[in-house]
Amino acid sequence: AGGGGIGMQRCYSAQELSESFDKVKRLAEHNFKSGGVFIEKFIEHARHIEVQIFGDGKGKILAIGERDCSTQRRNQKVIEECPAPNLTEETRAALKKTAIALGSLVKYRGAGTVEYVFDTDENRFYFLEVNTRLQVEHGVTELVYGVDIVRMMLELGAGELEPIEDIEKRISAHGHAVEARLYAEDPAKNFRPSAGVVSTVEFPEQDRKTVRIDTWIESGSVVSSLFDPMLAKLITFAPSRDEAINRLSDVLKDSTVYGIETNQQYLISLLNSDLLREGRILTRSLNDYTYSSNTIDILSAGTQTTIQDYPGRTGYWSIGVPPSGPFDNLSFRLANRILNNSEDCSALEITVTGPTMVFNCDNEIVLTGATIGATLDGSSVPMYKAVKVNKGQTLKVGRVKEDGARAYLAVQG
Repeated sequence: AGGGGIGMQRCYSAQELSESFDKVKRLAEHNFKSGGVFIEKFIEHARHIEVQIFGDGKGKILAIGERDCSTQRRNQKVIEECPAPNLTEETRAALKKTAIALGSLVKYRGAGTVEYVFDTDENRFYFLEVNTRLQVEHGVTELVYGVDIVRMMLELGAGELEPIEDIEKRISAHGHAVEARLYAEDPAKNFRPSAGVVSTVEFPEQDRKTVRIDTWIESGSVVSSLFDPMLAKLITFAPSRDEAINRLSDVLKDSTVYGIETNQQYLISLLNSDLLREGRILTRSLNDYTYSSNTIDILSAGTQTTIQDYPGRTGYWSIGVPPSGPFDNLSFRLANRILNNSEDCSALEITVTGPTMVFNCDNEIVLTGATIGATLDGSSVPMYKAVKVNKGQTLKVGRVKEDGARAYLAVQG
């Protein structure tokens, strides 16, 4: 009678089943005032496969291919694709046939999705549920099959939809489509929701045939923590699966969303992982997926600490902007040289006190210029020497000591 997985127990033997039964019964009675218990098969290595259907309400059902939605975290879909990789043609046909039989039986009307759990160990699928609506990931099906499902829904409602048999004759699958969901969450903080004002939004140009971006945000949009965290759906289409994944990775790299944290880099990492590239992702795979965010959390900014680069702004005297850049450009450039950075890499210039920062990835740092006190997890950091920093370590840069006006902090890369 309950939900949310309360009281759910996984049993691998008759003894475990016997021991767990009474425990589950007590939990059910306590939480939901009902002690009814049911038993179902546990699919240990599962994929989430679904079939897009469309019915005319009279028993005619169109099955528009299948999608793989196994790439999910906490049961929330992250990446979807059409068609599903690594399925036999017999399995695809069986998925489609079962969906049509189910839809016909209830004389289903409109767009819907028949969802299955696919057991990779036994190569068998089981019915999960029917989503009686248009789903977020319908776009990948539209690109592969050349259909407009929203238009079909409107035509059906207006009594203008052509016969299902005629639609089926003129549509077929071509190429591959992949969709990524851009969420307002911070992967470096266990996917903590991120809210605030989106200061800058820039997405690559789209031609709707190979790149499609469905979004509601623009520069200045306010993202609340009270609603679903999805900011955009980025969908790409190409003749092959590899090309579609490559294109989606490039689109994500060329997209800009500033002001709040997103899962943008996490998605890029996933798309370029062997797990996804080889089509081996299961519904629980992301539970164990290791992702390192190439970011630094600034706990304290420091007094008069600024970001500088060399040679800085020059050539703008004519409009009233004086030349700028690092005060001591020799020490600044030396910091980058010690780390093998390019000469034009940015670094921090510290005038009074430096920042406190937590590194979310392994890296190297160096301090140059005026002598300044700094510690890494409490241990002193030497000047003019590359120092390795491990993920999770905290760097505290203190006050400039004795002679000198500026100190510099550079990060490798």
